[in-house]
Amino acid sequence: MTKNFRSGGLFSQIILLLFALYSFFPLYIALSASLKSRADLFANPLGLPKELYFTNYVQAFEVGNLKQAFFNSGLLAAGAVLGVLLTAIPAAYALAKIPFRGSSFLVGYYFFCTTIPAQLFIIPLYLAFSRFCLTNSLFGLILIYIAIFSPFAILLMRSYFMNIPNELLEAALIDGASMLQAFWRIVFPVARPGVITTVVIVAMWSWNNFLLPLTFLNQERVMPVTVRLGMLMGRWSAAWELIMASAILGALPVALLFAFLHRRFIAGLAGTGLKG
Repeated sequence: MTKNFRSGGLFSQIILLLFALYSFFPLYIALSASLKSRADLFANPLGLPKELYFTNYVQAFEVGNLKQAFFNSGLLAAGAVLGVLLTAIPAAYALAKIPFRGSSFLVGYYFFCTTIPAQLFIIPLYLAFSRFCLTNSLFGLILIYIAIFSPFAILLMRSYFMNIPNELLEAALIDGASMLQAFWRIVFPVARPGVITTVVIVAMWSWNNFLLPLTFLNQERVMPVTVRLGMLMGRWSAAWELIMASAILGALPVALLFAFLHRRFIAGLAGTGLKG
């Protein structure tokens, strides 16, 4: 039985290794293409570069105007994260710890909101925002991000708050703390992994979103990285080495964020379950 178990474990490791190689293959293609000359890329698209062309990254940064695009994407992600936290944390805390009539309906409503694809409401939303002059505005898109990402964040944070024993909150209230003081001094530090999980997820969604910025932002001065990458594709030709270099640069901030917070992110996911 031990021999069969070991052979089964080895087989599982081989399967996981194959899946890992399959997952990293697109990254290898992008990284390899970003370091090749155009002639080398078309002559040997899957092989290693004969000579490393780091100048592709410099050209991609200049041609794609990525400096302004990075600033716009960072502003969108930061605004979305701040807005979602300001709305989701109090709402989730109220749904988890303050019993009131209609709370179950609100939880179901938030679940329903997470299932609606953006394609269903993007046209009426664009017409409404155009009337209020909120198109071609980073602030207007941040409002949309907050509205779209808040339901999921509320459910995520609510489930984490529900895992916190009520005895901690009751002890703080008995000691004379107000509800707000008990939240900030007792509940919030304990729920910090869930907050970090929400920050990482919302930041990644905001940074990587393409459809909404493409629809609501038509001026180059407000375009984020995702839209600028799409504009590098010409009608009749494409500089793939520059496109791949731009894609690597565009994915780098999110990768660094996840690498910096991945332990707390995984701890937050492990301690959070969407409870009804």
